[in-house]
Amino acid sequence: MRLGPWVDGIVAALALNDRASYALRLCLEESVANIVMHGIPNPGPGREDVRVEVHASVDTLTLVIEDDCAPFDPLRAAAPGDPTLALSGPVGGQGIALMRHFAAALRYERVGQTNRLHVTLARS
Repeated sequence: MRLGPWVDGIVAALALNDRASYALRLCLEESVANIVMHGIPNPGPGREDVRVEVHASVDTLTLVIEDDCAPFDPLRAAAPGDPTLALSGPVGGQGIALMRHFAAALRYERVGQTNRLHVTLARS
């Protein structure tokens, strides 16, 4: 529930155009929703938290999404899909294909007990 207003503030502060704003919202909502719905948290306090950072440069936005759930590489889990099907096909199960379509680059890494997804988006 806090993600939407937080993203609204980023869109306004960075004066993002419609395409960059849409890509930012889609990629953040898809990645965070997948963690919330499918992530299996490691035992311990604070392990159910999802951390999100946005780094802006002149040409790009880089999103860093972290969770302390069981290892999960979303880039290996789904075969590259046809982005036109993801945009017009059935609802559900298309999040990774949509992220691939809108992102300039996606990178996953496992750091200790943390899943870290880097999503690079064009600002224009």
